[in-house]
Amino acid sequence: MALLNQLEELAQEAAKAADSKITAPFAFSVAGLDHPHIYSMVQGLLDAGAQLIHIYDRNLDQANALHQKFQTGEVVSELSQILHSEVDLIATSIVPSERGALGIQVLEHEKHFLSAKAPFTTMAQLQAAEEAVRRTGKKWAVFYSERLAVEAALLADNIVQEGLIGELYQLTGSGPHRLRAETRPDWFFDPQKNGGILCDIGSHQIEQLLHYARSKEAEVLHSKVANYAHPQHGAWQDFGDATLVTNTGVSQYFRVDWFTPDGLRVWGDGRTVLHGTNGFVELRKYTDVARSAEGNHLYVVTDQEEVYFSANGKIGIPYFRQLITDCQQGTETAMTQEHTFQAAALAIQAQEQAISLIKVGEKR
Repeated sequence: MALLNQLEELAQEAAKAADSKITAPFAFSVAGLDHPHIYSMVQGLLDAGAQLIHIYDRNLDQANALHQKFQTGEVVSELSQILHSEVDLIATSIVPSERGALGIQVLEHEKHFLSAKAPFTTMAQLQAAEEAVRRTGKKWAVFYSERLAVEAALLADNIVQEGLIGELYQLTGSGPHRLRAETRPDWFFDPQKNGGILCDIGSHQIEQLLHYARSKEAEVLHSKVANYAHPQHGAWQDFGDATLVTNTGVSQYFRVDWFTPDGLRVWGDGRTVLHGTNGFVELRKYTDVARSAEGNHLYVVTDQEEVYFSANGKIGIPYFRQLITDCQQGTETAMTQEHTFQAAALAIQAQEQAISLIKVGEKR
């Protein structure tokens, strides 16, 4: 049981990083609430000790709904009221194709910017954002929640860095999502607005490769997309996969889809396997099918033994406190700007060069 004791110790160490709040005041506002990811972003900032000042959305009902949820922040009728206010950061989950332009406005008004994924849908948007960061010196952060908000994923990082599975050489990932088509707005089904499946939910997987491998560069070797079951949505995609390799030789295969069946108790059975030369770690992030509706499961196998470990509720989420501290002190502990943009660039590349599949038996 030595391995289990090691995991307990690593979890305790990781928990120390999450068990603190900011020490200086930090004010933020939200603008553009088109995707519900904004709710977890606001919750994370509030939990870290930040203060929500203003709420803006072109749909007043959406702004009022967020205010009702958190019972803080003033709903305003114009974006300019937020841009010209005295806040430190503006967070958004506006339509993905509009996130780049909004972020540039935010930075030009001397504020930091926090976006839901995907932050961009084209390389031109990314390049404009890079120039805005160079020009203003402000941070352009992206909340890649499938690593940053998953305790099992945070603990897995410590496992890899401690060398418990030897040298990391490959990641495999599966990111299925439940569609609930009737709840989705029109822009969701427009690849020009959501970026496509690899640019969107595939970006989580690519960010994890760069992080766990501690790599600054990677190449997209192959990618595919398809619309297997939703012809009414035309060019929209319900499946995608990709193979990448980093400049340090760590490879990745991942698949994403919109086919989570209704019988599953959560929105998706997200899994990541970290393969090392002396073992592996499997993360079952959101559920353990037919066994547990809780998330944050780790199955760890080394040369000595195999163990199961639950990280659920044991670590916490340090990202938002780290981000706020970075904004205040000019550091890069939450995520470097280079890493943030590289993950986005690779997701766009995977999307742009993807082969479009057809159904078995159909002709091109």
